[in-house]
Amino acid sequence: VLRLGLQTERYSFSFGSMAPIPHRLHSTALVLGLDTELSDSILVRFEMDPGFYGTDYDDFGRDTFNIPVTIGGTYIVSSNFQIVFGVLIDGLRKYPVLPGGGIRWKFASQWTLNAVAPTPRLEYEPNSDLLFYAGADIRATPYRVEKNFGDLRGNPALNHAAVTYAEVRTGGGLDWKLTSAMKFSLEGGVIPIRDFDFHRTNVRYHQDGIAPYA
Repeated sequence: VLRLGLQTERYSFSFGSMAPIPHRLHSTALVLGLDTELSDSILVRFEMDPGFYGTDYDDFGRDTFNIPVTIGGTYIVSSNFQIVFGVLIDGLRKYPVLPGGGIRWKFASQWTLNAVAPTPRLEYEPNSDLLFYAGADIRATPYRVEKNFGDLRGNPALNHAAVTYAEVRTGGGLDWKLTSAMKFSLEGGVIPIRDFDFHRTNVRYHQDGIAPYA
């Protein structure tokens, strides 16, 4: 299975002009993926997302162009139990190679423990068209700030620095199949953890307040 697409994401933050926090972070990237079977029990996924990861499209260039790569696989023990493993490769991160994985266990006819990072959750499926879930969403994406970012905030070391924005979401939601070709999704909860890590300059900021999301 070949997967081709385009994805874009934008964060906006409200801070004072002198705060060493970006007012916005956004990315626009291609999605180039391939899923294949090595055997009846082993599935393999490869994906790369080349594109822009920065704060301002006027700053698009070699430093704000990045190619995160995900390589993963699934070992099918049975129809009710699978083991998932993988690795994320990203040169802008503090740790360029991060392992991941987990298990998917359908332990009852309507209940599934989908404990696979970055979105571990418990699922309840009362029928084939409706799915309820509760769990977490762990996000950590690196960006590069603009060339004068540090000068404007009194710390030139932060000019064009790489920053990893990380957040953890906890909540619940539902997926409702309206038709065979259309699905409605609704999710809400809170964000208890948000971090801005300028790891190459040893500058890190942590947000203690809890924010709702929907």
